[in-house]
Amino acid sequence: MSFLQAIILAIVQGATEFLPVSSSGHLRLMAALFGWKDLPPEYFDYVIVLHFGTLVAVVAYYWQDLVAIARAIFSRNSRKGTPSLLGNTSGRYLAILIIVSAIPAGVVGFVWKDRIKEFFDEAGVAPVGVALLITAALLFVADRMKGRAEPGQIAWYDALLIGVAQAVAIVPGISRSGSTIAAGLWRGLSQQWAPRFAFLMSIPPIAGAFGMALADLSGGADGAVQLPWYVCGFVVSAAVGYASIYLVIRSVQQGRLFVRFGIYCLILGSVSIAANLIGWI
Repeated sequence: MSFLQAIILAIVQGATEFLPVSSSGHLRLMAALFGWKDLPPEYFDYVIVLHFGTLVAVVAYYWQDLVAIARAIFSRNSRKGTPSLLGNTSGRYLAILIIVSAIPAGVVGFVWKDRIKEFFDEAGVAPVGVALLITAALLFVADRMKGRAEPGQIAWYDALLIGVAQAVAIVPGISRSGSTIAAGLWRGLSQQWAPRFAFLMSIPPIAGAFGMALADLSGGADGAVQLPWYVCGFVVSAAVGYASIYLVIRSVQQGRLFVRFGIYCLILGSVSIAANLIGWI
């Protein structure tokens, strides 16, 4: 893996982790396009570093929210511990909603992740293209939904349904941010809170995936040699991820998810299906 490839991967991971275009779908298409079959161990180590960069990005963007939630959790008086930063929503209740929303992704990831990966490895990129078309449709619908609620005004089962949308995004081509934002708007969250909650609820799954991947870190003898790549990749993925969060939030508020990202998914999905059918990839 060259330094240029490392930078490209960092940009792709940082952008697609939060932009509603599916990071797993892009990595799957890149692997097919460049013929990546037997990848060296340092590649997988590098991807772990990139995931840590995107985790740092979302934590850095929402650090005030996370601090406010933590203060509310450890406050003796839940009402006193509810910061104005979270509006009328209790920090404790918001924490409960985030935990509940993480359950479906945890179950699906633990039980079916390997089966889904095997299916897509065997089926080629056409299913990824179909999933990208579904993502485009979700973004089209999301732009037309206008909720008004804060998290404190939705029920635990609403968070569970949004979590189901997040779990479905384990399918390459289905965007996690796109599906959870659309589900949040569907369950009544406002255009300000739908993306905010979607990104906050992404922290446990990203952290969990990073923790599981970290256990497989090879730690080979070349680790010191790859360190400059790792540091650079971490910085790039974190910076690009941070900017991507801001762009998605603005797009939701302006009702331009489909125009900015849905059309891209529509084109990429159609091209992927066509290329697979004629045998290009």
